[in-house]
Amino acid sequence: MGKLNITSVGVSGNRMKTFGLYVLCVILFFIFSNVMIDIALKTSYDIIDTYKTVPNGITIDINEAKATYVNGYVGGKITNQNQTALNTYIKIDLYTKRDVCLGTKYVAIKDLKQNETQDFRMGFKFTDVDYAKISLVNEVPENEPEESFISNNLRGIFLLKTVLFLCMFG
Repeated sequence: MGKLNITSVGVSGNRMKTFGLYVLCVILFFIFSNVMIDIALKTSYDIIDTYKTVPNGITIDINEAKATYVNGYVGGKITNQNQTALNTYIKIDLYTKRDVCLGTKYVAIKDLKQNETQDFRMGFKFTDVDYAKISLVNEVPENEPEESFISNNLRGIFLLKTVLFLCMFG
């Protein structure tokens, strides 16, 4: 009878290669599904109407005002043509088709000098928003909740770091 010679060198190499292919497939599927989800969400947004009441010398250009049934965003630029610096808030009231005010959001505008432009983008989570009224106010009511303001914490590299941390340790 012949001897059966079993070595583990070839077996472990194949297992690592197979494991690496599985990991690569999972990563590629994760990337593909996130891209497809992003495309599907962006196509489900509908344009909402915006109505502006701003004083002379200040221009607000709304680039994007879109909403789904449950959330949305308003973004644009504000330009100051006055000679005085502008320290104010953009107030965005969100309404339904039946003119029910769902909520108010504020975007802080700090030290906007003459002929300067500042971009803004505000997200909201209200159901069935049909239009937005945009105006400028000098101060915010004292009892206004913190979620009424635009959040600068979850932007750019900080958001990426947070997502990666949660994926690794969450």
